[in-house]
Amino acid sequence: MSPVVTCAINRNHEGPRLRHHEHIDHIPLIVTREGKPADFDRYFQEGFDALSPESRHMRFFTPVHDLPEPVLKRLADVDGTYNGAVIAFDAALRDDAGHPEGRPVGVARWMGSATGPAELSVTVIDEYQGTGVGSRMMDAMLVLARKRGIRRLIADVLRENVPMRALINRYRAVVQPSGDPRIVRYRVDI
Repeated sequence: MSPVVTCAINRNHEGPRLRHHEHIDHIPLIVTREGKPADFDRYFQEGFDALSPESRHMRFFTPVHDLPEPVLKRLADVDGTYNGAVIAFDAALRDDAGHPEGRPVGVARWMGSATGPAELSVTVIDEYQGTGVGSRMMDAMLVLARKRGIRRLIADVLRENVPMRALINRYRAVVQPSGDPRIVRYRVDI
């Protein structure tokens, strides 16, 4: 999959102007690509450390400081078919030492399930939340999943996670019973 590059532009009567996110001191150049098994060892801890306690809670449904080994193994299992991922980088922050593709800023993934459709998740580090990274990754991840034969995804989202609920609703998601009043379950047909 070739990288996708985006830069947000806000057009008004004065002509094009770049949107500026208050926590980013440069113009981001977002590039996405399919995740590979080696990416987990290289980027996971850096990305996890860049999540606030609130973001970790929204992603894992509980306050977490460290993830248990079985969860880490499951997240590291990316084969591109049963479990797949798309990683977003800010290519404006490339460096030869640790970030040849840019700073890792998010991951969207599907994780296969033996009991039903694959599970969908999207994580964007705090500094880049609200900048369109989640939408870019969702677009790329849904295209990749469809190419790999995935036709339906399920996403369990905390009811209070309004940004994720807004994101997933852009993809004609259908709400389904979750069995838990704290969780909204979405079905995305692709």
